[in-house]
Amino acid sequence: MKKFLGFLVIATLSLTAQADEYFVGGRDFYDTMEQYNQACDDVCEKPFFHTVVYSNGKSSGLLTKYDLDRLNKIMIHQSNIWADTILEGDYQSEGDTRLDEVVAIFKSSNLIGYKITYSEKAWDTASCDFDYEDESEDKYQDCTEGRIVESSFVSKDFKTYFRDDNAMAEFFE
Repeated sequence: MKKFLGFLVIATLSLTAQADEYFVGGRDFYDTMEQYNQACDDVCEKPFFHTVVYSNGKSSGLLTKYDLDRLNKIMIHQSNIWADTILEGDYQSEGDTRLDEVVAIFKSSNLIGYKITYSEKAWDTASCDFDYEDESEDKYQDCTEGRIVESSFVSKDFKTYFRDDNAMAEFFE
């Protein structure tokens, strides 16, 4: 019984360290998004196509307010993992994560999911003499400013989502 409880605790802790969420059929969705990435490396090849349905605060008629709310919640969940990844290195961030773009992905004219791209204002602390104990408002003034940017795939029912292996969190000036 002790071994089982120990295993259960370890399994639970390891699950909480992951941002991705898989639901029934999630593996199939993952495989389909891998096919999409290959088919749409530059220009999409049949049977896939995509269209931007949200960009820089403007939404098309293909994305409802409910859809946008769900995608924003997923974006926050996905970006929370940055504390255990990119923010453990030479980058600091403050402020809200922003949804930059939503792309609707279709296969043979059927909506299969979305690719969301989100970012947050950040600073490269390796580029300056940064004091981690400084709490002043201008503590980043000499650091290179940029954004941490990442993309994730989200199934059309919003139950499965995972980071795009080709667009993991990265700092851009």
